[in-house]
Amino acid sequence: MSEKAVRSNAASAPTERIGDLLTLSHEPVLVWALGGAIEVWNAGAERLYGFRREEALGRVSHTLLKTRFPMGLAELTARLRDERHWSGELRHTCKDGREVIVDSRMQLLDDGTVLEVNRDVTEIRALAARQVTLVRELSAAAAKFEALFNQSGIFAGIMDLQGYLREANNLSLELCGYTREQVLDRPFWETPWWRGSEDVKAKIRAATEQAAAGLVFQEELPYWLGDGRERIVNFAMHPILDRSGSVMFLHPTGVDITERKQAETALRESEQRLRWIGSVVESSDDAIVSKNLDGIVSSWNRGAARLFGYSAQEAIGQPITIIIPQERLDEERQILTRIRRGERIDHFETIRQRKDGSLLAVSLTVSPVKDSQGTIVGASKIARDVTGQKRNQERISVLAREAEHRSKNILSNVQAIVNLSQSDTSDGLKRVISGRIQAMSNVHSLFVETRWIGAEVSAIAKQELAPYLDERSARVDLEGPETVLEPSAAQAVAVVLHELATNASKYGALSDAKGQIRLTWSHAADGELGLRWTELGGPKVEAPARQGFGSRLIQGSLTQLGGNARFDWRPEGLVCEMTLRA
Repeated sequence: MSEKAVRSNAASAPTERIGDLLTLSHEPVLVWALGGAIEVWNAGAERLYGFRREEALGRVSHTLLKTRFPMGLAELTARLRDERHWSGELRHTCKDGREVIVDSRMQLLDDGTVLEVNRDVTEIRALAARQVTLVRELSAAAAKFEALFNQSGIFAGIMDLQGYLREANNLSLELCGYTREQVLDRPFWETPWWRGSEDVKAKIRAATEQAAAGLVFQEELPYWLGDGRERIVNFAMHPILDRSGSVMFLHPTGVDITERKQAETALRESEQRLRWIGSVVESSDDAIVSKNLDGIVSSWNRGAARLFGYSAQEAIGQPITIIIPQERLDEERQILTRIRRGERIDHFETIRQRKDGSLLAVSLTVSPVKDSQGTIVGASKIARDVTGQKRNQERISVLAREAEHRSKNILSNVQAIVNLSQSDTSDGLKRVISGRIQAMSNVHSLFVETRWIGAEVSAIAKQELAPYLDERSARVDLEGPETVLEPSAAQAVAVVLHELATNASKYGALSDAKGQIRLTWSHAADGELGLRWTELGGPKVEAPARQGFGSRLIQGSLTQLGGNARFDWRPEGLVCEMTLRA
């Protein structure tokens, strides 16, 4: 045999091995003349496309598969001639009419034929499409998803039966960041793809033994890039058989599924997050509603049903104006205008209408809702019932005005007490003023007990005459109907009784151990209160030569309330008859 023939046979051996590999590979592989017919159609192509080898050979591949290119066929052919390779995504139609999407890699060989290796990515694209669909359906409270699936390559190699890696394709090296010197001619389980785990190395060795025995191994495994990053591969190792069925060599392949795994995790997390958000929305006491830009309700939580009286079935699909009073419809037009501009409306207080027609005060927060492209498609609205809050604010306002009025009244009374109080000494003046102010303080404690409704006459009298009330004696006799006086009248009566009791303890019946006080009162239908103070058993009384400060204070206190006081200085004791409007 000539030296030329020997070299030819030596060169053809790897070519035949590669041809066998292409023929038996799980992935679709075909060889076609540039601008001509199919010359090689492997088992992977038969499985994917459904055309038997004899149906495909001799046919123009792009006609047979009704190929849809991302560019013109002439441009693709020109690139092959200029660059000798092309990769991209194609759409093919199978024999049964199904359309599949493939990740295609084409190489122009020296003999003018094109080696085309395709990978079916239909399911991956469907998963990506499902994710996009899910993203479009998410509300604004939910996070936007980005596309998680990038085109991933197919790793391929040739191993001998002892497990040494003899060939690796460019993709497995370039994408992973390794050189041929780092991976070839060494046991496959010792290559740097598996350097991160002894367990994975053991699985690769077991896969080698299994494939060498004629069995296919397939499992999802972690692998490591040259920069130390860990990724996941759908790894398979196939035995390559000769015509007799003997294993000639081993064919490891891998599809990077890191993005798919991440996508599956993200989908589970997003679905869980959606369920959580939905639970929060449904259990909220606030009304949470969404609507489109035409104001049509698209969601309606339980809080909205409780607040407005419409069930979700009644509200969804209806205009949001069903809960807006007729005179406030212009508010909705203004809200939608601002939402279209991308504005958020915070704590807008207004009035809304329940199903039964009743009105309630609400605080609204309205936010734009955007789709995955950032386009405003609607609005979400949170409505909080502030009717009670408004009522409380009004009550506080009324109480504040009432407190202001009462404070001014108290100060006015204190000022009158100070102005009408006199004594020969400063200490005496202090005691007089202090006693009179204490009488006012005592009656104010009664007001607190009745929440400022007023005070009952007998309670005022008992408070001022407390030192002389004793169950074992009868020094004080109180008689009259139960009569509650409003605060200003009660203050006046307290001051008057204090003055009378003070005078009686100094000069009248209460200055003697046998003296007695009788206080009676009656309340006329026209609102006039009459009181009669009678002193008995005390020292002999003489009428004063002039009106004292206590008498003037009593008279002044009653006059302010449209009343009067009449003093009768009888020898046996003072009788004071008083009237006032109460």
